Amino acid sequence: MMISARMVLVKPVVLAAYMVALLSLHFLPVAEAQLGRPEGLYYKSWAIVIGIEQYVLAPSIPGAINDAKKVAEAFRQMGFDEVVELYDKDASSRRLQQLLNDMLPRKVGRMDRLVLVYVGHAGVMQDSDGQDRGYLVPFDAPVSSTAKSITVEQLKEFARRSASKHTLLILDAPVVGWETTEPPGLSWEGRMAPESATDRRAVQVVTAAGRGEAVGRSDQGSRLVEALLGGLSGAADLDGNGWLMASELGSYLVRQVEIVSGGVQHPSSLRIDGDGDMVLVEGKVPWEPAVK
Repeated sequence: MMISARMVLVKPVVLAAYMVALLSLHFLPVAEAQLGRPEGLYYKSWAIVIGIEQYVLAPSIPGAINDAKKVAEAFRQMGFDEVVELYDKDASSRRLQQLLNDMLPRKVGRMDRLVLVYVGHAGVMQDSDGQDRGYLVPFDAPVSSTAKSITVEQLKEFARRSASKHTLLILDAPVVGWETTEPPGLSWEGRMAPESATDRRAVQVVTAAGRGEAVGRSDQGSRLVEALLGGLSGAADLDGNGWLMASELGSYLVRQVEIVSGGVQHPSSLRIDGDGDMVLVEGKVPWEPAVK
């Protein structure tokens, strides 16, 4: 049988493209040994942005990828070192499992900060005790089944395994089942020296809506994403000290989305591990109380 020259040339190209797509995350730089303290607050800043619009087995979410790309650009503008974007087919169940179970735990260092943003569908199931447990729906998974989903328990395990000092999950979906309480506000001492919070580990979570609530969208996009972009630009610096903390951002998003939704969408801001607080924007000068 004769093999055409075209087949000989095309197949290696197709194979190479496939391997690049499959392994693009694999070649992110491995975390270097992080001994001692970094010159700044963190050695490295990671933003993982996932946007799923055209699902295989679930309804589409028009504008989801555009929303996610805006968020990715915002973190680049904030100076994050690694901004990884996964859209539609790149956010398959297998790819997300690799990301959470292997690549990020292996590459993110103990003095790093990690933000993971998800724009897509979520589902909910009941465990053996009758408690609600949420899950993220990958590109190739149905909303009604957990067979290929990313469950809350898997996200908790990922957060426990991650070496990062500070981890923030921002989920533009109604993900429930965290079993935790809202973090306390900053103390007076904390307001004067918020950088001290970077010495303590924290895993923080923001979800877009409560159990059974729809994630609202306007002509500009997702309500949560619109509020997030404004918050990262400075609107979420609630005490005006120049430092933007993850707890401040969470409080701002809860309040802002409830307002713009007319009280029908209720985000939550939670701390599920540790007692620290991620610094998103470092203040240029120390905070001083106003002179009366």
